[in-house]
Amino acid sequence: MQFLPLPPAHWPFMLKAVLFDAAETLIRPWPSYGAVYARVTAAFGMRIPAEFFAEEMKRAFRAVDWPLRTTSENEMRLWQEVTKKVYEALPADLPFHEWFGAIYQAFASADAWVAEPGAAETLQSLRDIGIRTAVVSNWDERLMSVLDGLGLAPLLDRVFVAAQVGWRKPAREIFLHACRELDATPGETLHIGDSASEDVSAARAAGLQALHYRPSDPTALRRLSHVLHSAALVGHTAPSP
Repeated sequence: MQFLPLPPAHWPFMLKAVLFDAAETLIRPWPSYGAVYARVTAAFGMRIPAEFFAEEMKRAFRAVDWPLRTTSENEMRLWQEVTKKVYEALPADLPFHEWFGAIYQAFASADAWVAEPGAAETLQSLRDIGIRTAVVSNWDERLMSVLDGLGLAPLLDRVFVAAQVGWRKPAREIFLHACRELDATPGETLHIGDSASEDVSAARAAGLQALHYRPSDPTALRRLSHVLHSAALVGHTAPSP
């Protein structure tokens, strides 16, 4: 398991809650973001390689300004802006609003996602020893149906999405909101995610512990489960994964 350094002295003596990022931590698109775009576009009679969409999505995400303060309506507008930029790169015209709606709904379905190996095992292991678990994600209400469809929702105490909380990571407010709702102090809470800036640095700035999850290791979450279980039980420095 690959983590950014977590100084032993900073490991919480009492671990009460563990927060997880969603995409690229507990779940990932199946088989990829680009492939989902390609599948939806093919239904409109246009066959374009997934690789094309993968590159255009990266450009679109970089071109959009993602404000920290947000609402459900704002998240819809931002996703429409991203998709519009991808749409403008298509080699032929499609009915944009119908295509956008199909893309938006595709990512609301569990069919477009898969749980990371060991995700359910990790969540269940933490619940078994009384650790509260939650997701903190820069998503909207669609995430709930995805987690439910993948069988992860029953293993989580709460799901906090930016569209409902009103703040996007890296804002400290979304982390502190999660801590309050879980009845845990920031020092008793660990956040795990794949982004060094929006997950690790942001969580630490809010006073939480943080681990950097890198999903390139297919056994990462299974090993993480053992690390967290050991740390919570013994109440001292976690072993190196």
